[in-house]
Amino acid sequence: MERVSSWAVPVAVVVLSVGLHAAPQAQPPRPPSPVTVPAGTTVNVRLTQAIEVDVAQAGMTFTARVDDPVFMNSRIVIPREAKAILQAVKVVQSTEFKGSDQISLKINAISFGGHVYQVATEYATAQGEGEGKRTARKVGGGAGLGAIVGGIAGGGEGALIGGLVGGIAGTAVAASGKEHLRLPAETRLQFTLASSIRVMP
Repeated sequence: MERVSSWAVPVAVVVLSVGLHAAPQAQPPRPPSPVTVPAGTTVNVRLTQAIEVDVAQAGMTFTARVDDPVFMNSRIVIPREAKAILQAVKVVQSTEFKGSDQISLKINAISFGGHVYQVATEYATAQGEGEGKRTARKVGGGAGLGAIVGGIAGGGEGALIGGLVGGIAGTAVAASGKEHLRLPAETRLQFTLASSIRVMP
């Protein structure tokens, strides 16, 4: 019985030694590096709520979704369906006898992947019917304005006034047969980044 006991100890030591020399665990993957999206990058969004210009005020915010993914070096850096927060920076409401509705918007923030990114963009401006296309064209000619593109998805109750206006980025949507300008949900808007942002793709 004593001999059996004397052999049991080295066997246990050998088993323990083998366990200590097991293969090392795989290294965890490196976290992705942030990517800089430069100023001048186009960001197309689609409204997820309607904007009633006759009751809107400067400072009000509205929701939208990124409609086209943004690529950098063949890599998606801002995905489609990322949430965008828009803010009204200027609102003009027509009176019964003159003028036309006008609203200028910018993107305040874009969020995806659990991160919220503060964004500075040029403005997109929509102009309602009032004094006709001449008025709408004046609105589109302001420096720093973005463009409202694509009109209303699927036709709808809007009309796109085509072409760049006054040599500056800017077109305007004119409401058709409506007393006040209304941008329905699904309206497609185009913005340009005024400064770069760093994102985690």
